[in-house]
Order: sequence, then C-alpha cells, then structure tokens
Amino acid sequence: MIEGDLFARPINVSIYYTELLSKKVTTNGKRIGRLQDLLIIETLRCPEVTHFIVQRAGKRPFFVPWEKVISIHNSTIEIAPDSLNEYEQEPDTDKIPLQLFILNKKVIDLEDHEIRLVNDINLIINMFNKLLVFEVDFSKMGYLRRYRLRWLAEFIQGGRNEERTLVPWTDIQLLPPSTGEEKRRFNIKSLKDKLSRMHPVDIAEIIEDMDQEQRAVVFSELDTSTASDALEEIAPPIQREIVSVLSREKAVAVIDEMTPGQAADILEGIPFTDARDILNTMTPDKAKKVRSILEKSEENILDYTTTKFIMLPPDAEVGKVRDEYAHLARDKDVIMYLYIVDDSDILRGIVDIKELLQAEDDATLIDIMVYEMITLTTENTLKDAAEEFTRYDFRALPVIDPDGKIIGVVPYRDIMKLRHHPVE
Repeated sequence: MIEGDLFARPINVSIYYTELLSKKVTTNGKRIGRLQDLLIIETLRCPEVTHFIVQRAGKRPFFVPWEKVISIHNSTIEIAPDSLNEYEQEPDTDKIPLQLFILNKKVIDLEDHEIRLVNDINLIINMFNKLLVFEVDFSKMGYLRRYRLRWLAEFIQGGRNEERTLVPWTDIQLLPPSTGEEKRRFNIKSLKDKLSRMHPVDIAEIIEDMDQEQRAVVFSELDTSTASDALEEIAPPIQREIVSVLSREKAVAVIDEMTPGQAADILEGIPFTDARDILNTMTPDKAKKVRSILEKSEENILDYTTTKFIMLPPDAEVGKVRDEYAHLARDKDVIMYLYIVDDSDILRGIVDIKELLQAEDDATLIDIMVYEMITLTTENTLKDAAEEFTRYDFRALPVIDPDGKIIGVVPYRDIMKLRHHPVE
C-alpha cells in the first residue's frame, strides 16, 4: 500500500483503487487535475490498467498512459512532462472504465459459491511493470475506505486484524449487468463455463441471489443438463419465474431432461397454459407419464420410473466397469447402483457403486452383487414405494414386471422429496 513514501514503480507494490481516486495529478510539480478513474483492458488472467483518467475543471479529461506515470505520493500522482495535448486523445473503445467494470458490482465468489459485493480493488505492479487488477475486496474496511472513512474502520477494529476478505481476481466471476445498470461488455462464455463446473445446489443458490434479468441471461446460456439439474434445486417461486422467461424450446429441453416426477413437480407450480404448452412439445412417453402424475393418477408407480439407469451382465469384470464408469453414467438419472441382468433383462442382482470401487479388479459383478433385492412391481402404488423407501435406506428402487424383467427405476427423491406431490 502507498503510505507516505514515494512510490516509483517497485515490483509487487499493491495499491487500493479507492485510495488512488481523487489524488492530485501533477507534472513538474504543477497540478493539472485529479484522478477520476482508470481504464483497463481484459487479459487472459487479470485485467491490465492502460490509462489514468485525469479530470480537469471545465475541460476534457486527460487520458494518461500508465507508462507515463512516474511516481505516486501519498496525496499526488506525478506524470511525465510531455506535451499534455497528446493526452486529450481518447483511447480505443476496447478500454473499459474500472469503476464501471467492477466497483460496487455483485460478483460470484467461486471459492465460497456465493454472490458478494465488491467494495474495493487491490492493484499490483508485476515484474513487467504492468499495473494489474489483482484482487477484489469485500470487506467493511473496503467499504469505509471508499468513502474516505478508513480511520473509522480502524477505530472500530481497535487495532484488531480484520478477517482476510481479499479474493484473487481469478477466483471471482462477473455477473451480467443488472436491470438499470449501465451496460458493459460481458463474457457470458466465462460465466457459463465456471457455473457448469459447480454442483447444482451451488448453482441454484447463486441464481436465486441474482435479479430477474440476470437469471434469464444465465439460464438461457447453461447447457440443458446443467440447467435441468439446477432448476430442480431452485425455490418454486423462482422456478416459475425462470420457466416463464425461457424460450419455449429451452424450457421444453430442460424439463424433458428430468425424470417424470421431477418434471411434474416443476410443471405443477407454473401457470396451466405454460405447463400445457410444454407438455404438448415434450417427448410423448415422458409427457404421458407427467400428465398422469399431474392428473393425480398417482397409484401407478410406472409413472415415476426412469429408464436412464445402468444395466450390465453378471460376467463383466470389475476393473473394466470401473474404467468405463464415467461413460456408463453419462446422462443417467440413477448412477449409484448397477443393475445386473441376463440376456432377457431379467434382474439378477444389484451392485452399489461403493462395492464396485472397493472390489478387486479381476472380480466379476456376479461376485459382488446382492442377490436378495427389494423391488417394486407394476402393481405397486405410490404409497407402496414410499413405505419401502421409509423402511429401507435405498436411494432408488427397481421396478420389475411379472417375469422379473427390469422395466424402470424409481429415484428416492421423486417419491419422497417432491415439493408439489407429498405422499400421505
């Protein structure tokens, strides 16, 4: 930090952005204005400062290249005594005012998976003498520093060190501009990529903290699978809002990705006409099951089954299955169990993924599968399934026909945790 001594571009010196603002700018000791803002360009890792914007009374501002900044004192910034006229030329439009770009904006803290408000920015000079946006500050101290009240924060703290709240730039993600904000260039691909690597529960919490316009932008860009998983975890009022602003094509794709029970849970919470239009465009077999649930034909457990589960033969080797598991589990609704079947899809046993991970490579699935299974039949009711889930600590139950052939699997959450279909 700059605290009294002359700053003449030493490497790794850090500077708070708000402590730079409004400093007097001088050349040859003569005052020419005050620092109004910094211009930056986005680079691969951290934004780079290119110009200092110097405000002048009643005149156009100067745009001083960073290379022309000689030194920074506690209260003044000294720039090279070149022809000042050349500083009146506004830089290329690819430069962004730092205050517009990040200060007082909500961002995603990728480490803690929450939305936070930027109160200040920590800049640093690297070994190449570039001034970079290095960290953002979420602290109360940063807020008070912004309003020239650092002394108050220090008084309140009484000399105690405040918990570290500086977060590296690489650990945050900008949000789309909020409603009413001045628009800025925004990298939606970066946001999409980072959200797609998060757990659906974390994505849901972040989206719930966004405003309506931001949710619409973000959800429209998420891939179908990620959007579907996240939508299941979002509170019902926000679910309705999101579905209402998505394009019909996107809404159908997201809801069609869900199990029938989950899809019904979403559709029962949105206006009838919207739900009807989505159902009319969904996969026919999925739509039929969802309609049955919505019409309260809940006695038929088949309406809650999914066919997206893993089936394997008894003689499959553990090591090979383990190597291929990521491929086998892709796009499946139930991945914690392997259902072992013969050539006619008769269910012969079940392997818990935990047992697969702990078994010897040269063992076969028949060696580790459970023969005594709890199953549901096509005659079972929703109540029957709920009783089995309550009695046994299973995460899914297979449904078999009278011949023992597996025809689907019912996930626990589709019976016991749906918000709009409580089991009585």
